[in-house]
Amino acid sequence: MMIFNILTVSLVMLVAFATIYLVIYGNIERENQQRLKSVSAMFFIPNRPPVGGTNPYIELPSDNERFSVEYGVSFVLFINDGVLENVNSQLDLADSVYTQAYNKIGTAQSGEITLEGRKWLFEVVETPQGIISPPYLSDEKDYSRIVFLDITNSVKILNTLLITLVSVGIIVLLALLWFSYRFAIRAVKPIEGNYNRQKQFIADASHELRTPLAVISTNIDAITASGEETVDSQKEWFDYIRSELRRMGKLVDDLLYLAKSENIRRGGNLPFNFSIVCEKVCASMEAVLYDSGKSMKTDIAEEIMIEADSEKIASVLYILLDNAGKYTPRGGEIVVTLGCNNERAVLRVTNSGAGIAAEDLPKIFDRFYRPDSSRSTETGGFGLGLSIAKTIVDNSGGKISTESANGVTAFTVIFRLFKN
Repeated sequence: MMIFNILTVSLVMLVAFATIYLVIYGNIERENQQRLKSVSAMFFIPNRPPVGGTNPYIELPSDNERFSVEYGVSFVLFINDGVLENVNSQLDLADSVYTQAYNKIGTAQSGEITLEGRKWLFEVVETPQGIISPPYLSDEKDYSRIVFLDITNSVKILNTLLITLVSVGIIVLLALLWFSYRFAIRAVKPIEGNYNRQKQFIADASHELRTPLAVISTNIDAITASGEETVDSQKEWFDYIRSELRRMGKLVDDLLYLAKSENIRRGGNLPFNFSIVCEKVCASMEAVLYDSGKSMKTDIAEEIMIEADSEKIASVLYILLDNAGKYTPRGGEIVVTLGCNNERAVLRVTNSGAGIAAEDLPKIFDRFYRPDSSRSTETGGFGLGLSIAKTIVDNSGGKISTESANGVTAFTVIFRLFKN
């Protein structure tokens, strides 16, 4: 993609810069031709003696016979029967230079030559009829003129423009290449991360499904091996199968929810009393935690209103309390607080325990991720709860985060307050 982008931009820049150069080149060329035509349309008598002669220079009779400054630096060669005989020039050049100029043009009627390190545009024109010749020009001679115009500055302008366009083009392409490379790295990184997570997701899902399938297969084999036994006598095996089927059903439901939630757009949320929802969830979970030897402490502010799906937000709190209960040791305490801060509703679930390692914190909301690398089933579940909670919170326009230090782990959920 980088190569394609660079080639595309290069082609666009080439066309754009070439167009700019050709337009300016055409304008300068037309301007030079117009200046040359203007000079050619004027008649200037020689102001030098015959080439190679010894007569002193002849002073022009009037200013009208001189080249105007607006036409630039010019000179005229007077040719008779293919022989250079006279010159009109204000330049301090030797006669041999004019002879060299005449020799360079050959039989061409117009064009460009390089003379004395400068560029000259020339055109061959006939001497207008009815012109009174000076004393040293015979009326019998049929003179033609070769008019020269200095275009060195124009060539320099075009060369400077070309160098500038090429330099700018190279600098822009190098800058674009650098930015494209940096952008490509940043753009590919999340794609690579998503791809790796997808691979890990498939591997983890396969792992989670393999365990209940193996249990079911083993129990079916046990039932099959005891074919003479009655159904009631093998009830234990059937109970194991049902338990694993429920486990698989829960896993499939969680996976379906996560798959659907990726395409859910925010909308359809209604305002509700977040305080009441929190109190109900905490009340229902308090008995469960008490039975497992853990206590709960709550500090819930009243009349905190947010806009979301109340049932899904309740599910988030159930997930956080269930997660806290799994990782809080017997005799430990779980604290739930709900309050306001800077026009935000802030829910915080804190529990004591071993805590979460710093390297595990960035991955805690990943699917199937559990801090214990052995992936034991001591705490139950599949490592999808926190991922589901984050999905619900994100889809509701909130934010969820976690922190763990000194044996205390806290999950924080933030929503915008609803105002009438």
